[in-house]
Amino acid sequence: MNERAQVIPLFPLETVLFPHTMLPLHIFEPRYREMVLYCLETDSPFGIVLIREGREVGGDAEPFEVGTLARIGRLRRLSDGRFHLIALGEERFHIQRLIRDETPYLQAEVVSWRDHPPLNWDDQERLAREVSELFITFLQTALTPLGITVNDITLPEDPVALSFAVAGTLQSNAEFKQYLLELQDTTERLRLLHTILTHNPTETHIKRFDPSEWSEYLTQN
Repeated sequence: MNERAQVIPLFPLETVLFPHTMLPLHIFEPRYREMVLYCLETDSPFGIVLIREGREVGGDAEPFEVGTLARIGRLRRLSDGRFHLIALGEERFHIQRLIRDETPYLQAEVVSWRDHPPLNWDDQERLAREVSELFITFLQTALTPLGITVNDITLPEDPVALSFAVAGTLQSNAEFKQYLLELQDTTERLRLLHTILTHNPTETHIKRFDPSEWSEYLTQN
C-alpha cells in the first residue's frame, strides 16, 4: 500500500535528530521564526534534515532525503522575536519533492520512512538487551568521574526506539548519524551501536548538551 504524502516545513541543520530524542534550537532567522509561528498556530510538526550542501544560516541548503519529524516541546519567545525551544523527535520521513517558492522557508512533500521487520526476531531482541546493558555501563563510566551519579536508568524496551535513543545520545560525526537514521534495518543499527560501545568506548562521547540544562537554556536571554 502506498504511503500517503504530506507537506511539511523543513528546517535544514548541520546535525541529525533521531526519533525519541530531543534537540535544543535557537531560532533567529526571520523565515524560521515564521515557520515556528505557523507550527504553533496549526499544531503542525516540522522536519529536521541534515544539510548535504549549502549553509545552515542564510541562502539555500540541499538536504539529505531522510529526516525526522519534530514537534515543538518547551518554548520561550524572547522580546526581539527569537525563540528558544526543544524539538521532540517523532517519526522519520523520506522527501519525495522539495517545495522552494511557496513560503520563505523550505517545504517538502514527504512520506513515512520505517524499519522493515527483522529476519530474526530473537537476534534483534538479544542485540537490544546487550546494547541496553552496554549503554548503561557506558553512561555510568562516563558520568561518574564528573560527579554525576546514574541511578535507575530507564531505556526504551522496543528495539527500534532503543536504537534511536542510543544513537541520538552518542556523539559521532553527522554523516555516520545520517547513515544510522536512514537504515531501515533495526538489527543492523543495533549491531553498529554494539560495535561502537564494545570496541571504541574511549572514543565515544555523550552529547555536550545535558538534559539538566534544558530549563536553563529556555530561560536565558
